[in-house]
Amino acid sequence: MLEELEKDYGFTYPTLYKQLYKDGMLDWGEFGEGWLDKVYPSIKTAPPLLLYANDLEIMPLSTVDEEMDGGLLFADPIHRFVPFALSGAGDWFAFYFNLQEGDNVPIVQVFHDANEACILAKNLQDFIFLQMLEAVTDLVPEYPSLIEHGDIKENCHNFLRTHAPYLTPKQAKIIAAVYETGSLTNTALHEIVEKEMSFEWLDSSFPYQVRE
Repeated sequence: MLEELEKDYGFTYPTLYKQLYKDGMLDWGEFGEGWLDKVYPSIKTAPPLLLYANDLEIMPLSTVDEEMDGGLLFADPIHRFVPFALSGAGDWFAFYFNLQEGDNVPIVQVFHDANEACILAKNLQDFIFLQMLEAVTDLVPEYPSLIEHGDIKENCHNFLRTHAPYLTPKQAKIIAAVYETGSLTNTALHEIVEKEMSFEWLDSSFPYQVRE
């Protein structure tokens, strides 16, 4: 399926994404009513890719195909987006091949209801790092996230254990230290991002639509 998407839409996935696919890390189980009670218990001990990320669901490859075939409303075809996840509102998290440098393909969030795409990381590895930090940033007990469902310490431990192979040793060490405390402030998060993830286009945004 991975190779078919590459052939059909004329791109090559980054090496890390291919490895995640090979390792079965893209499978969150079958979505639908009852997922939390029926599917989550069977995958929480070995969390797949970004299971505990905030407001993000990894797309099955069949959904990637559907989304790319349907395209984004009013999107200028000059922009080469390949989605791999969705927000709850239906926004794409996508590879942005226009700014590719070697195996580094920036990750963008493409807002479906606004003419804006925001660059979140220079590559998938940095995006995983960012999402793992954001998962414990400014937690609100009144509105618990999935990582707080059950034992947060155990969830954090399992999250890092399955994701460490796809991070740099330094990134894994930083996350381990954060998870040991159990939370992170937004200020501390921004300090880490500035120090560890800096690149020319970080947090910049651009319009992606054309209207005739």
